[in-house]
Amino acid sequence: FRDGLAAINAKYDVFSEVRGEGLLLGAVLNAKFTGRSREFLLASADNGLMSLVAGTDVVRFAPSLIIPKEDILEGLARFEKAVAKVVNG
Repeated sequence: FRDGLAAINAKYDVFSEVRGEGLLLGAVLNAKFTGRSREFLLASADNGLMSLVAGTDVVRFAPSLIIPKEDILEGLARFEKAVAKVVNG
């Protein structure tokens, strides 16, 4: 999961860090995207993915502890589409 978020960040440069324990992760938006976590939440929802926000600068993920790897990969693919939508307008 962390590796997938790191790959998305390498492509779009939106996070300053990914923090958390286990599957409860928060992707902290960098200075360029400060205050825009809600945009990522809405774009995720448009792509059929539920994400959360933790303040105005953190996108939070809290999947089930028994989620299959395939579902994580699908979720990351949907989140990448959401990130692309926010980054590209």
